[in-house]
Amino acid sequence: MKSFVHEQETPPKIQLAHPTAEKIAAFAVWRVDYYICTGIAYAKSLGKTSEEFAGFVGLAHSWESMRGQGLEPPVQLLNFVIKSYEDGEFEITSQSENTVEMHCNRPYARFFDENAMLGISLDEFETCLWHHIAFMARRIDLDFSYRIEGNLVMLSLSQYESN
Repeated sequence: MKSFVHEQETPPKIQLAHPTAEKIAAFAVWRVDYYICTGIAYAKSLGKTSEEFAGFVGLAHSWESMRGQGLEPPVQLLNFVIKSYEDGEFEITSQSENTVEMHCNRPYARFFDENAMLGISLDEFETCLWHHIAFMARRIDLDFSYRIEGNLVMLSLSQYESN
């Protein structure tokens, strides 16, 4: 009787990909937004709102290193956050010594086009995002406000008036 021995083939070696900086950045931005939605979903499962989750996150994050440095560092950070998105646009529309008015597009909205991520709506995501920023601004004596007008978010950052 003839024995057939199958030679075991060596599987091809895995060649690791070298993702571009653009692909890495796009994935990182999506991943952060997905984790924000994960947190909101968990908060909702506990009966909490998106705004309450933003306050919880705001206790863990800090702008304390920007305290007393004026408006430029937080404005630069807001610019960075929005421009981290592939199609993010951010512009200062007016500024004075105590207030900076800005607007930006809503580049994260495309993640919510088909369905809400993890059951989280665009409105819940934006509530969390912007309330989180307002919470951190208050912690360093700044006032932050926003309003959404179509595809733009109108932003205002001011130093509290000293008495």
